Amino acid sequence: MPKKIDHEARRRDIAEAAVQVIGEQGIDNARLIDVARAAGATTGAITHYFDDKNALLLAALDHVAQRILHELHAAPTQSPISVDNLIARACTVLPIHEEGMRDWRVWLCFFSRAIADPALARINKAYYEEFRDGLGAAIERLQRAGKLEPALDPHITADSMLAAIDGIGVRATLEPEEWPAERQKSQLEAMLRAILPTR
Repeated sequence: MPKKIDHEARRRDIAEAAVQVIGEQGIDNARLIDVARAAGATTGAITHYFDDKNALLLAALDHVAQRILHELHAAPTQSPISVDNLIARACTVLPIHEEGMRDWRVWLCFFSRAIADPALARINKAYYEEFRDGLGAAIERLQRAGKLEPALDPHITADSMLAAIDGIGVRATLEPEEWPAERQKSQLEAMLRAILPTR
């Protein structure tokens, strides 16, 4: 009997390998053969799952985005509803460890491409709308639980949170020696406490 292949799992494995290669080498230097090697596959296997290099790169971006969404959406369902918990979950999105730093490098590579690529800019915008909606929903839960000021606009506050995360994430990715994990987390907490007034 031929071995049954989990095609979705294989696609995820290849996308994860692409994240690894792009994070280390950048988009322009990432070659299919490098991704194949990182995935323990052949270039033929790569082209079986992805039409071209751009499709593979978008899969890598989606892999990173889904990891961020998982972290942000985990806050209200897996832990007690509290401002402390929301801030702690936001900190997990920062480049505070090797995997996070790699993801941020990939994200910044796509930022630079989105400037001149309207299709990629639309994709990027859609991800940020998901991030904002997830954070906005968490803020609304906190308001209903009486933990946050009811006058806060959830979506404006979520956008402010994303701006803070982006600012620290970019600085830490470009200046890792100046921005160790503890500095990142303490700076983000200070910024978020200011925009998340408790009752």
